[in-house]
Amino acid sequence: MMEELNRLDERVHAVAELLKTLRLEKDRLESENSTLQGRIRKLEEVAAKASAEDWKPRLQALEAERATLLDERRAMVRRVEEMLAKLDVLERAVQV
Repeated sequence: MMEELNRLDERVHAVAELLKTLRLEKDRLESENSTLQGRIRKLEEVAAKASAEDWKPRLQALEAERATLLDERRAMVRRVEEMLAKLDVLERAVQV
């Protein structure tokens, strides 16, 4: 009976040590997790700012291209209207 109690006592101590170790490991991991989450937040902020700065020149270039295309479109409309007017004059001249 004493031998069984001694083995049980050893097992209880082993489990207690294991629990202590696991608690310490849990605390360490929680601390590491908090540290890493902080670093992630900082990196996300930096990435968001960098992304916004990267988009500014691209957006300006696209706006300039849009303005150029609109000017070209207006010029083409003007040319087509001029050509239609000339065609109308030629049709009248042929009909006379």
